[in-house]
Amino acid sequence: MKLDEVNVAELNKVLLAEERGVILDFWGTWCQPCRTLRPHLEDLADDFSEAWRLVAIHVEENPDLVVRYGVMSTPTLVFIRGGEEIHRVTGAATPSAIAEAMATHA
Repeated sequence: MKLDEVNVAELNKVLLAEERGVILDFWGTWCQPCRTLRPHLEDLADDFSEAWRLVAIHVEENPDLVVRYGVMSTPTLVFIRGGEEIHRVTGAATPSAIAEAMATHA
Protein backbone atom coordinates (compact mmCIF):
# COMPACT_ATOMS: atom_id res chain seq x y z
CA MET A 1 0.00 0.00 0.00
CA LYS A 2 1.44 3.33 -1.05
CA LEU A 3 1.82 5.79 1.83
CA ASP A 4 -0.19 9.00 1.62
CA GLU A 5 1.95 12.15 1.57
CA VAL A 6 0.40 14.65 3.99
CA ASN A 7 0.92 18.27 4.95
CA VAL A 8 -0.09 20.04 8.17
CA ALA A 9 -3.78 20.47 7.29
CA GLU A 10 -4.13 16.91 5.97
CA LEU A 11 -2.35 15.42 8.97
CA ASN A 12 -4.64 17.26 11.38
CA LYS A 13 -7.66 15.79 9.55
CA VAL A 14 -6.14 12.29 9.64
CA LEU A 15 -5.39 12.50 13.36
CA LEU A 16 -8.93 13.69 14.13
CA ALA A 17 -10.71 11.15 11.95
CA GLU A 18 -8.57 8.03 12.26
CA GLU A 19 -9.64 5.44 14.82
CA ARG A 20 -6.53 3.35 14.24
CA GLY A 21 -3.11 4.42 15.36
CA VAL A 22 -1.19 6.65 12.94
CA ILE A 23 2.50 6.28 12.14
CA LEU A 24 4.22 9.36 10.76
CA ASP A 25 7.14 8.59 8.46
CA PHE A 26 9.38 11.66 8.38
CA TRP A 27 11.58 11.32 5.31
CA GLY A 28 13.52 13.17 2.62
CA THR A 29 14.28 12.39 -1.01
CA TRP A 30 18.03 12.75 -0.38
CA CYS A 31 17.87 10.23 2.51
CA GLN A 32 19.03 6.82 1.28
CA PRO A 33 17.85 4.93 4.39
CA CYS A 34 14.41 6.57 3.88
CA ARG A 35 14.23 5.40 0.28
CA THR A 36 15.40 1.92 1.25
CA LEU A 37 12.82 1.72 4.03
CA ARG A 38 9.83 2.95 1.97
CA PRO A 39 8.88 -0.34 0.23
CA HIS A 40 9.10 -2.14 3.59
CA LEU A 41 6.82 0.47 5.18
CA GLU A 42 4.35 0.00 2.33
CA ASP A 43 4.34 -3.76 3.02
CA LEU A 44 3.92 -3.15 6.76
CA ALA A 45 1.03 -0.76 6.05
CA ASP A 46 -0.72 -3.69 4.36
CA ASP A 47 0.21 -6.20 7.06
CA PHE A 48 -0.95 -3.98 9.93
CA SER A 49 -3.80 -2.15 8.16
CA GLU A 50 -6.34 -3.03 10.87
CA ALA A 51 -4.28 -1.38 13.62
CA TRP A 52 -2.25 1.35 11.87
CA ARG A 53 -2.39 3.97 9.16
CA LEU A 54 1.00 5.04 7.86
CA VAL A 55 1.49 8.48 6.35
CA ALA A 56 4.59 10.09 4.88
CA ILE A 57 5.78 13.59 5.74
CA HIS A 58 8.51 15.12 3.59
CA VAL A 59 10.67 17.11 6.01
CA GLU A 60 11.65 19.90 3.60
CA GLU A 61 8.04 20.53 2.58
CA ASN A 62 6.69 20.43 6.14
CA PRO A 63 9.08 22.26 8.49
CA ASP A 64 6.22 23.06 10.91
CA LEU A 65 5.59 19.34 11.44
CA VAL A 66 9.32 18.70 11.90
CA VAL A 67 9.32 21.26 14.72
CA ARG A 68 5.98 20.09 16.14
CA TYR A 69 7.25 16.52 16.51
CA GLY A 70 10.86 17.38 17.38
CA VAL A 71 12.30 15.44 14.46
CA MET A 72 16.09 15.69 14.45
CA SER A 73 17.00 13.18 11.73
CA THR A 74 15.56 11.04 8.97
CA PRO A 75 14.08 8.56 8.85
CA THR A 76 11.97 9.05 11.97
CA LEU A 77 8.76 7.13 12.63
CA VAL A 78 6.39 8.63 15.21
CA PHE A 79 3.63 6.36 16.51
CA ILE A 80 0.46 8.27 17.50
CA ARG A 81 -2.56 6.80 19.26
CA GLY A 82 -5.39 8.89 20.66
CA GLY A 83 -3.57 12.07 19.68
CA GLU A 84 -0.53 11.22 21.81
CA GLU A 85 2.93 9.99 20.81
CA ILE A 86 3.36 6.49 22.20
CA HIS A 87 6.58 5.35 20.49
CA ARG A 88 9.34 6.60 18.19
CA VAL A 89 11.86 4.90 15.93
CA THR A 90 14.77 7.02 14.71
CA GLY A 91 17.37 6.08 12.13
CA ALA A 92 17.71 3.13 9.82
CA ALA A 93 15.68 0.51 11.68
CA THR A 94 15.10 -2.95 10.26
CA PRO A 95 11.64 -3.82 8.95
CA SER A 96 11.41 -6.56 11.57
CA ALA A 97 12.10 -4.07 14.39
CA ILE A 98 9.40 -1.74 13.03
CA ALA A 99 6.96 -4.66 12.71
CA GLU A 100 7.69 -5.62 16.32
CA ALA A 101 6.99 -2.06 17.48
CA MET A 102 3.76 -2.00 15.44
CA ALA A 103 2.63 -5.28 16.99
CA THR A 104 3.62 -4.22 20.52
CA HIS A 105 1.75 -0.90 20.33
CA ALA A 106 -1.24 -2.10 18.27
